[in-house]
This record gives sequence, C-alpha cells and structure tokens, in this order.
Amino acid sequence: MAKPTGDQPNIIIVYADDMGFGDVGYNGFTDVLTPHIDSLAKQSVVFNQGYVSASVCAPSRAGLLTGQYQQRFGFGENCSATGWPHSEISRGSGIPDDQVLAPELLKSVGYTTGMVGKWHLGVAESKRPNQKGFDYYYGFLNGAHSYYKSELEMGSKKAHWPLFENNTPVTFDGYLTEVFTKKAVQFIEESQDQPFFLYVAYNAVHHPWEVPDEYIERLAHISLPNRRKFAAMVLALDDGIGQMMKVLEQYGISDNTIVVFISDNGSPQGQAKVGTPNDHMSSTGGLRGWKGDTYEGGIRVPFLIKWPGMLHSGNYNKPVSNLDILPTLANYLNIKETPYFDGVDLLPYLKGEKQGNPHEILYWRRDDDYAVRKGDWKLCWNNRGMKNTETAELFNLAEDPKEQYNLAEEFPELARELQEIFDKWDVDLPDSKWWGGPQNRKYN
Repeated sequence: MAKPTGDQPNIIIVYADDMGFGDVGYNGFTDVLTPHIDSLAKQSVVFNQGYVSASVCAPSRAGLLTGQYQQRFGFGENCSATGWPHSEISRGSGIPDDQVLAPELLKSVGYTTGMVGKWHLGVAESKRPNQKGFDYYYGFLNGAHSYYKSELEMGSKKAHWPLFENNTPVTFDGYLTEVFTKKAVQFIEESQDQPFFLYVAYNAVHHPWEVPDEYIERLAHISLPNRRKFAAMVLALDDGIGQMMKVLEQYGISDNTIVVFISDNGSPQGQAKVGTPNDHMSSTGGLRGWKGDTYEGGIRVPFLIKWPGMLHSGNYNKPVSNLDILPTLANYLNIKETPYFDGVDLLPYLKGEKQGNPHEILYWRRDDDYAVRKGDWKLCWNNRGMKNTETAELFNLAEDPKEQYNLAEEFPELARELQEIFDKWDVDLPDSKWWGGPQNRKYN
C-alpha cells in the first residue's frame, strides 16, 4: 500500500546531456559558471563517485528510467533511426513495449507525471513518452536536435525533426534550452497542488554547439573560444535550473520536492578543428577517457540529490549509479508491484543506517568496450585509448583515480578474477537488436 498523499514528495530529475565531471563549478572547476547548480549542491548529497550505467545517451536513459542494467532488455547501444519510418530496424529500436518505466510506477501511487526534453528511447508510436507513462510530454524523440529550428515532418535531417507536445508534432520559436525551461516551469505551476514527477532531459550541452551571444558575453573571463561557447551552453542550462528552483520557492513546495541533478554520460571532449590548441569544450576534470568508453571520464558524472528533511548535505564518497535513483524512490514510496532492480535503495547508506558500499560490483558494456568494478579495483577494455596492451587494463581507483597505471601484469590473478566476474554477468545478456554483438577482448 502506498504512503498517503501528504507523505509523497514531488520529484524532479534533471538529466543533462554530455556534461563532463569538470563542467560544474561545485566540483572545483571555476572557469565554467554554474551558480544555481552550485547552490543546489550545497543543499544536496554530492556523489563524488557517481556513475551512469552507459557512456552514451540512450542506454544511460534506459538505465535511469528502469533501475535495471539496460543490457537485460537488449538496450546496450544508442537507438537506430536509420531510414525511419520505413526501416524495420528503426521501428523496433528503443525501449521494449512491455518494459516498465519510472513514470508508470509513480502513476500507480498517484503521481502526475511530466517530461520535457530529449527522449531517445524510440521513435515508434508505442515507445513514445505518453505511451510509456507520462501524462505530459514536450520535446524531441531522437538523439540530437537543433537549438533553433524544427520541422513538422521526420525528414532526412534528423536535427530538424519535430518537437512533440504530447503526441502532436509542433515547431518552436527561440532557443531550445530556454523553451524547455519554460515548459518545465509551466508543468510545475500547473501541478504544484498534487504530487508530481517531472523528468527534465535537457539536450544541453550536446552538439550542435549553438548558443545566443548573450550567454557568451557573460563569460568574458574564459579566453579559449571553444570552452567559452560550451560554458555558455552550460550557463543557459544553469539559468533554467535556477528558474525551476525559484518557482518551487514561489509556490512553497521547495521543502517537499526531491531534486536530482545528473548527466547522462561523461564529457564529449569536443575540440573544434580551428582554434587554440587544447581548447577543449567539455572537461572530464582530469579523468581519463570521455563519452563512449568505459574509462572514468566516460561514465563518472556530476550527480547530486537534494532531499529536504531526509538527507543532510555533504559529500558521499562511495560508488553509486543512476540505476539507484528509481529503486530508492520506489522503496520510499512503498511501491510493492515493482520489477526487478539492479540499482539499490540508497537511503539506508546515505542516512548511516547501513555501512559498506551500496554496490559490491558495478558493470558496463557497450559494443567492444566493457568494465567491471569491484571495490576499488576496475578492469576495463576500451578500443579507444589503450596503448601497448592487447589485454584488459586493471586500475586501483583509490590510488589512481585518473587510471594512469595499468596493474594487470602486476596482479594477473586479480585481473583474471575480475574478467571471470564480468564474463559470468555478460554471458547470458542479449545483444542489442539493432546493433552488432560485442567482440570483447579478454584478459588472458
């Protein structure tokens, strides 16, 4: 039986897109300007080892909204929209029709559910937000979109595909990050007298790199042009978060609203072809790797939870995952009819009622790349970035968080043990139906 309505906090999850560990001020990177995110961090539990279950957009979102490793239901890769609407691959690409998502669970205990932003879990009609539990939807279905232009048909240029308000194609005027903020604020205003769940999936700061000059002008202290443009896109997102927090205060519901802020994957490390050397747009904060691989830079992200009256602010230094968000909420709300979760309820750990790590082991797999973390030890294979080795690499993250020293030759038995742990997990999982299977390199 669900908790009575008075005990049901509002829930907002803000899912940024391609925002690296070094793209927020509260992590110590003061070239970017993120005052509202930093303010939120001061009121939150900040996860210093916060992970996502995938290093690219769509499978990370599938993990977030199910609390399961997305490989369990064949969603290990980004969705395909090739040849849509004629391609059968595209039609089947995305979240399975029978997969239960967060909004469906929350609706079962009385929540009004809304989503604004990037979906990327399938374009077929049966896989769209309104068909998967959201009462209200405003956003786009595919993986990337122009910040200034959309059309009413799914033509050859996917960046201009329609936005949808619920199931109706629409166009928009203005800058898309600001438009998404406006729609999110509108949903809060219209839903503030009842428990609501709002999933705000900004496409900022994903390419294309587009932003109004007014944001660039506010960042005169950044001399590198590419970093300045990227930071301006971050600033527009930060302004949006500030507006949402302001409207919560205006309606007197801030203290009854859980706010989660997290990025879908790590830094894209974008660097323009013309510009100052080392003028990277995004920052991993010194972590190795970036979006698309299983080094820390691809999977460790900004991640915080504000839960007034439940959690004290401060840093939490043990590994957690985006997979943990839904099971934490479901357990608190006493939702009994839940699917299997790979994520765990974080509340007992964050409140000091349980000791140890929430996860004994964490796994990642994408195409050829994979990783497994047990305690402080991590074994990973990445086609991109590996040097002078034909076997998986072994790192001790407590001593070497930047993954500079491969210890596989020094600790071969441990490397083999971790490889066996990964293989046991991986062997029965299906490959993505719209992608070729992995060709994993093994530790020999």
